[in-house]
Amino acid sequence: MGGRKFVKKGLRYLTDKDYRFRFNSNLGLYASMPDDEYLKRKFKAFMGKELNLDNPQTFNEKLQWLKLYNRNPKHTMMVDKYKVRDYIAEKLGEEYLIPLLGVWDDPDDIDFDKLPNQFVLKCNHNSGLGMCICKDKSKLDIKKVKGELRKGLKQDYYLTGREWPYKDVKRKIIAEKFMTNGAAEPEDYKIHSFNGVPKIILVCKDRFMQSGLTEDFFSEKWEHLDIKRPGHPNAKVRQKIPAALKEMLGLSEKLSGGIPFVRTDFYLIGGKVYFGEMTFFPASGMEKFVPPSVDEKLGEWLKITGGGYLLKGKGFYLWIHEAGIEEPTDEPMIEAELTDYKFFCFDGYADCVMVCTERSSNEPKFYFFDRDWRLLRLNIRGKNAPKNFILPKPKCIDEMFSIAERLSVGCPFVRVDLYECFGRVLFGELTYFPDSGFDRNLLEETDWRFGRLINIRKEVM
Repeated sequence: MGGRKFVKKGLRYLTDKDYRFRFNSNLGLYASMPDDEYLKRKFKAFMGKELNLDNPQTFNEKLQWLKLYNRNPKHTMMVDKYKVRDYIAEKLGEEYLIPLLGVWDDPDDIDFDKLPNQFVLKCNHNSGLGMCICKDKSKLDIKKVKGELRKGLKQDYYLTGREWPYKDVKRKIIAEKFMTNGAAEPEDYKIHSFNGVPKIILVCKDRFMQSGLTEDFFSEKWEHLDIKRPGHPNAKVRQKIPAALKEMLGLSEKLSGGIPFVRTDFYLIGGKVYFGEMTFFPASGMEKFVPPSVDEKLGEWLKITGGGYLLKGKGFYLWIHEAGIEEPTDEPMIEAELTDYKFFCFDGYADCVMVCTERSSNEPKFYFFDRDWRLLRLNIRGKNAPKNFILPKPKCIDEMFSIAERLSVGCPFVRVDLYECFGRVLFGELTYFPDSGFDRNLLEETDWRFGRLINIRKEVM
């Protein structure tokens, strides 16, 4: 850096508080600052306007809100480039995974002799820093690669953007097969899904080519959209509709169910779809669009809980509505009885859920199910149910199990009651002594089952 340029930057650092905050935040100098205060200051410094957390409207504002108030612990697994592989294998199938060559905790543990001539090394907890794309191992500077990987492992990816899912990722190094479409770099299809619905596809090409990265936005119907990000031009040749578009949209829909917003990335290599990653906060929720009105349009698509207040507890956040259940404005009014899901929880472990149906009748019905939605014959009605009896499985059952477990941490036993309405989970109540501890509908073996799960700890006075 020339002397004049250095002095100019130094003066700006001293006189421009937003520039100073941007510079310092990238160095991680505000580690002790509370998340909400930090995000307000950083948003102002990067976006040039105040962050509205009380009534967020734009896409970027709502992403900041979600950082603070939508902390589903499963998201940590989803951003972990190593652990997410098991999730993808179960949810989509192993055929969508790029082959894994190895995983290590330390760069010195890597045996480069055992790696093929071409491969990709990267950290599982960040984006970019430490990555090595090896196309010819004979030209690889192994010492330099190890040094970059150490830098990557040291990076606290959570700290600079307060993207909380990365905070508790156990840092590792992974090696994957080098994937290529011959001489061309594989296209990266980044599908933006809003409340489980794929809406926009960002196609990135030539990221590592000399010509430079190009970006094009398309609708889910492959209509080219007049959207750009500063510094990223459109491709000179318009991308043709991929044969696997419908497949990729279907995969994104599977992965994004029950999530307010997530970007699912896929590669198309040799006509075959491969999973890339899941991202909850693109550009850390500080993305400048051209035209700026795109930020507002995407914000309209992103539906988050609104109205009410936040209850913060140990290890969980609970949003209480002021107005109760809101009907979707684009759906007809549906009159239906809420189904009550009662989770039997033991100090952070949800053993099963009791589903209560026909509550308004004189004879409500109760059935127990496990996590895989298999009927458990734990009560009289369940014992007498037909052999192939089943109830409709709610789409958000995994989310409800997760919420119930977070609410029950520290309680030897508590029953967490939740409702599902239009795909959203609503809180009911916490019950410590169901039927005052005299439930005659439970089978004797069920009573023993639950009893073994309760760990009664005598407090030392």
